Amino acid sequence: YGDGSRLDLKPYVSMPLQGASWYITPTLAWRYTSYQLEDDLAASLPGGDKKPSRSLPIASLDAGLFFDRDTEIKGSRFLQTLEPRLYYLNAPYRDQSGLPLFDTRPFTFSWGQLFRDNRYSGPDRQTDANQLTVAMTTRLIRQADGHERLSASVGQIFYFDAPSVYLPDEIAAGVLNDRQRSAYVAEIRARLTGTWSISG
Repeated sequence: YGDGSRLDLKPYVSMPLQGASWYITPTLAWRYTSYQLEDDLAASLPGGDKKPSRSLPIASLDAGLFFDRDTEIKGSRFLQTLEPRLYYLNAPYRDQSGLPLFDTRPFTFSWGQLFRDNRYSGPDRQTDANQLTVAMTTRLIRQADGHERLSASVGQIFYFDAPSVYLPDEIAAGVLNDRQRSAYVAEIRARLTGTWSISG
């Protein structure tokens, strides 16, 4: 459609608080993205603005607890942990239909996506959000050497408000989220030997 340039800024402040068995990390960011577009590219977008821009605040709160206990499996002593985690994300809606799409795609929904502040890989779209991720991780750590032998995690996002920002391809494919919660995501990692491990 044409060429253009983009400026994307995302300054943030964060204040990690932690103790021996807990942590809380509030973060406040401001995202500003602006463009300088050639005439033909601007004309192909709603509004036809040659210098479109978008700005919005993004707030998140990441909190977790750590519980542990001694356990024994086949004569080996392990430390077993239980780690609940909550991640709240809030970002207001901004109409972004007048912005071009240079390099933005949706992330594959996976464990890492539960704790990101944007479900898109590039800055051309910033998702709106009012959601809470609830997750749990357990680990088996061998006490003889401190190696993690097993880690298993499961989590899910609860949507207080359905997202309104989507890519044109998502809208055409009918990929609109009107559910109150996401699918479950699970992740497991196991260290089989000193040199071999498996994850999924």
